[in-house]
Amino acid sequence: MFKKILVPLDGSVEAETVLPFVRDIAVRFNSEVDILSVGLGSKTRRVNQLLEDYVHHAIEHLQENAITCRAVLLYSDAQKETLDFAEVVTRQRKLKAKGKVTYGGPAENILLYAQQNHVNLIIMATHGHSGLRRWWLGSVFEKVVSKCAVPVLVIHSKHVKEIDRDRRSTFKCILTPLDGSETGESALRDAEALALKTGASMVLLHVIPTPHAVEARLLGPEFANFVKATHDAGEKYLNRVSNRLSEKGIAATTRIVSGDPAQQIINAAAHEKADLIAMSTHGRSGIARFVMGSVADKILHASNLPMWLVRPRRIIQQMDQAEERKDN
Repeated sequence: MFKKILVPLDGSVEAETVLPFVRDIAVRFNSEVDILSVGLGSKTRRVNQLLEDYVHHAIEHLQENAITCRAVLLYSDAQKETLDFAEVVTRQRKLKAKGKVTYGGPAENILLYAQQNHVNLIIMATHGHSGLRRWWLGSVFEKVVSKCAVPVLVIHSKHVKEIDRDRRSTFKCILTPLDGSETGESALRDAEALALKTGASMVLLHVIPTPHAVEARLLGPEFANFVKATHDAGEKYLNRVSNRLSEKGIAATTRIVSGDPAQQIINAAAHEKADLIAMSTHGRSGIARFVMGSVADKILHASNLPMWLVRPRRIIQQMDQAEERKDN
């Protein structure tokens, strides 16, 4: 399912936080891993040579677990826009190839590489740094997450988690918020695949947004009936999804709460001791903007848990159409 995983690294300890998760997922899904790094300026700069050594070290670390991986080094020199699949010699294999990329910043190159090389998953840290330039603080990370057409597993740099040497699962409980819409289910398929591979349980969460005071007044005496009908519909929907998962051998429970969606998702994750939140970047009210959906964005900034973010196909199509209109 995740045949190729792209892992952007910048040489920092913060970015390296992702490696235990990369190792676990790649082993379970028999994935190929591309370690990508963007150097500053030309390839001959000393800082880039150090970065190249670092990427090779990261590859050797992963290949100790029989993971197929290669180094991808981009150099942001406008005069010589090269992409090198660097030669890596280990006990297991020797890799060497070359290619070309269009000149641009780290975020643009990450997105372009993912598109051109049929990447199925990007695993990246929220923060990191390389030399004098900071990668993930703001623009690069948010551009990748907001524009990426493939799932992104986001690991907070402060969330350091060691995985047992016996390869016990990284994820034991996956919280999956659902709003009953097709767009809101975009991450459900991935969460299901992870649960099947890792043995993780799943918590299906439906949040009923609290109506505004004006809405409550307009509904008047019917307000209580409206709340009950919404709750019953949500319960029926979650039970249907839960039964389907149970038939596949996945332990799934359901929860229905009301309030602010972002805060309730954070609260539920803490209550259920979830170690992953898998959700769509947009739900019922999704609009094809070039930013993350507001709920996912709030959770990402307020929680330290890993997040598996999936952009709905409909949103991707709308984004592509908007780009085409802009180009024309």
